[in-house]
Amino acid sequence: MRQFAVVFAVLILTLAGCYVPSPKLGKSETLQQNIGLAGAETVRASISIGVGKLKLAGGADSLLDARFEYNIPDWKPAVTYSVTDSLGRLVVEQPSRVVGATWPGNVRYDWDLKLNPNVPLELEIDMGVGKTDVDLRGLDVRRFALEAGVGEGSVDLSGPRTSDLDATIEAGVGRLTLILPADVGVRVKAEGGLGHVSANGLKSQDDAWVNDAWGKTKASLRVRVEGGIGEVEMRLVGSAASGSI
Repeated sequence: MRQFAVVFAVLILTLAGCYVPSPKLGKSETLQQNIGLAGAETVRASISIGVGKLKLAGGADSLLDARFEYNIPDWKPAVTYSVTDSLGRLVVEQPSRVVGATWPGNVRYDWDLKLNPNVPLELEIDMGVGKTDVDLRGLDVRRFALEAGVGEGSVDLSGPRTSDLDATIEAGVGRLTLILPADVGVRVKAEGGLGHVSANGLKSQDDAWVNDAWGKTKASLRVRVEGGIGEVEMRLVGSAASGSI
């Protein structure tokens, strides 16, 4: 299973840290990129970061407004985009996925990505080691997949929706907070790992958890959570949620 592979890899790298070269630090660089839609009517986006901090939200006038800050020259982020038959394919990735246990404490690798709220999206995120802050409120995401590695993260799927969303969350090692809307129908199926999954504000139905709005709204969220080694907290927000924020 994936969670065993993650832990095994971390253990091996930790034990063999003296054999893994540290990344070569350079001066701090800031890279800003703006990608236009170029005629795309829908977009498939893939975000892959091996180590660092990822912040993703809506708010772009174009397809992507990106700001990268880094001080390892070999890790300059790579952005590619193409359009075929009105389908855009966006890839944002870290060139080197080498993970070592001997990183200097002053490594900086921060991604701040903003996506267009008006284009239908299929979004995949592969996060290795670090911190993840994904805010999908206002984005027209139809399919979402996250592979969380080692670290702390949050995914916000709340807010009003005009279309269905299918989401798959593969939790890793650490803590993941999943924020869900109380006013849009939500069904979550959680498959256990070695960690703990809490479902605050949701009620058990058959082999899943649902909120009170499930089956009563035009749009719905269907979420599958695969637990890892750590903690997954699900909570509802919105006017219908008790103690909403």
